[in-house]
Amino acid sequence: RPQVSADGRWLVYYDQSGQVYVKDLTITDTADPNYPPKLISYKNWSDTDNDGIRDSDQTPSEIAILPAISGSGRIVAFLSQDPALNDPQGNGNGPAAPTPPPDGRWLIYIHDRDADGNGTLDEAKVGGTTTRFLPDQTGNTPLSVTLTEVRLSLDQTRRSLAFSTRTGTQWELWFVPDVQNPSPQQIATSSSPFSIPSVAGSRLAFTASGPFQFTGANQPSPPGIYVVDTNTNQTVAIQTNGVNGAPALSRDGTLLAFHSTMTGFRVKVNGGQWQPWQPLPNKRNAVDDVFVFNLTGLLVWSTLDLRQANPAQFPPYAPCVNPALPSSSANLIAFQEIVNGASQVRVIDRSSNTVLR
Repeated sequence: RPQVSADGRWLVYYDQSGQVYVKDLTITDTADPNYPPKLISYKNWSDTDNDGIRDSDQTPSEIAILPAISGSGRIVAFLSQDPALNDPQGNGNGPAAPTPPPDGRWLIYIHDRDADGNGTLDEAKVGGTTTRFLPDQTGNTPLSVTLTEVRLSLDQTRRSLAFSTRTGTQWELWFVPDVQNPSPQQIATSSSPFSIPSVAGSRLAFTASGPFQFTGANQPSPPGIYVVDTNTNQTVAIQTNGVNGAPALSRDGTLLAFHSTMTGFRVKVNGGQWQPWQPLPNKRNAVDDVFVFNLTGLLVWSTLDLRQANPAQFPPYAPCVNPALPSSSANLIAFQEIVNGASQVRVIDRSSNTVLR
């Protein structure tokens, strides 16, 4: 499950051995010493000659998976069941996390590639990087979770993290405003699954498949697609008459995209009344389309426009799913189109419906 930093330089991924790596995509010379990918999920390294440079005796994690990378490439988050990866001083001395995760649960680790804040990624320098477990709300005990996925914001400046997890009795949705000063906030709970959340700065987008309870709210909220601003507590809620998935915020947090089989929807903004149901003309039942809304609840674009303009490239029954948005000013959207069982990535200029790929 690869991810790329916002500037397109850094690729993060995990391999079949269960280790997390970061690769500099700008280096193409195989003779360059920085060409090979860098191991992120390591422990028990040392500096035996005390020259301030790490010796190359890092031990890989027992297993590390599902990494995410920040927009600048500085922060990498990943999952591991190994308590010994904790290295808050970046000196190789631990200490290990005070409690290992229970069977079947994982720790979230936050790896800072510029721990001394000098603006360079000092991967070989003692103290140049740190790896810390994400604590629970007490600030001391590791937050052990069963995760569907971890995702860092790809915003250029923010260091937000969001994830959904099942505790065994309920689903929980969590948000961490700043992974370098982590204070996890529980956003909502439900007996039904939450989707993998998308985060942009203080805004969080997710799909609830059943009724759920916002933390601190008196009444449950109905299923649907939601965007929550964790600073202002303002929300945009969208209910549909279809099956929804893959909510994605634009990098600046001003647009929401998702796929849905809906043929109609209604919107509620900032705790107001539900607006009337809006039908979608010429929408095929049970066919996934990609929809883009702004945070006033206005539908601003959909793949229905492409199907009408170019039915040869976008047949009426070909699913369009899994959207991704850059900043709203770029007017681009990417998504997956499936035609006769074959999948391809489409990139569209939303302002003109020009097919770029």
